[in-house]
Amino acid sequence: MKKIIFLTLKISVSIALLVFLFKKADMGNVWAIMQSMNFLILAVVALLYAVSQIISTYRWSLFLPNAGIHVPFLKLVSLYYVGMFFNIFLPSAIGGDVVKSYYLYKFSGKGGNSLASVFLDRFTGFFALVTIAVVSLMFGYSYIKDTYAPTLIIALAATFFLSSLILWNKGLHNWALVIIGKIKLFGINEKIESLYNAVMLYKSKPIILLKAFGVSFVIQFISISIFYLISKGFGMTVSMGYFFLFVPIAVSISMIPISLSGLGLREGAFVYLFTKVGTTDAQALSISLAGFTVMVMLGLIGGIEYMRLGATEFKIQNSKSKI
Repeated sequence: MKKIIFLTLKISVSIALLVFLFKKADMGNVWAIMQSMNFLILAVVALLYAVSQIISTYRWSLFLPNAGIHVPFLKLVSLYYVGMFFNIFLPSAIGGDVVKSYYLYKFSGKGGNSLASVFLDRFTGFFALVTIAVVSLMFGYSYIKDTYAPTLIIALAATFFLSSLILWNKGLHNWALVIIGKIKLFGINEKIESLYNAVMLYKSKPIILLKAFGVSFVIQFISISIFYLISKGFGMTVSMGYFFLFVPIAVSISMIPISLSGLGLREGAFVYLFTKVGTTDAQALSISLAGFTVMVMLGLIGGIEYMRLGATEFKIQNSKSKI
């Protein structure tokens, strides 16, 4: 019941924010801008987004051999798209990660290592996002100094930094585990310890982590460029530099878990930030919605893959292995 209530609240927040933004921007103006999209640029945007998912799959694959997991790359691409589908359509932002971990476990029989690989893939990607967001905040502070955005981004960065210290420092990790152990909720301390031991396989493999960090920055560069290309497809002339300032901030804000897939929060951030550099409400809203639409369209490929492969391809390879 709590999950249903929480999901309902998320949907309500997204709907309320979108209704407010559409009224503010005028739905007719937004629709007119969306219709003006250059379809060649739209095709390039879709291709770039698809490529970014393949590059993300490569980042994930970096963590698998060291964990003793050997999966064909095309299988991983399929799983990544399935995960993207669930990330979009499940109420939790980590829904796709759970699905990827589960199916990788079914294929490899290595539950803890499967979960650790997905965790590190997400961790390195989040590191790049937070880093770019903090740098963007320093350069673009004057645009958002009168909002809560700086506080939110600093809090996000601080939380990530503290969590990283607890993860990678054994003393801090043991201290945190003692506190968690007192909770005794569904054996959560044992599960965290299992994940920790699997993640620690990479502590002595800095090259793998550095490669993943580097790939993550490439992925973020592509993601930001996608929004810039969308604006060009609408015939706008906003400098690309503003996209590197504002998109990481907007994406960081959209990660606040009070809306469905960040819908509404991200669009509100786009409107607030980009109207400060000359775009109209309708133009800024259109850029964000077009990016989300492309993501949803490609995410549906993951849904098709899930239906195609879910019942036949992902077989348990080692039934004696346990998560």
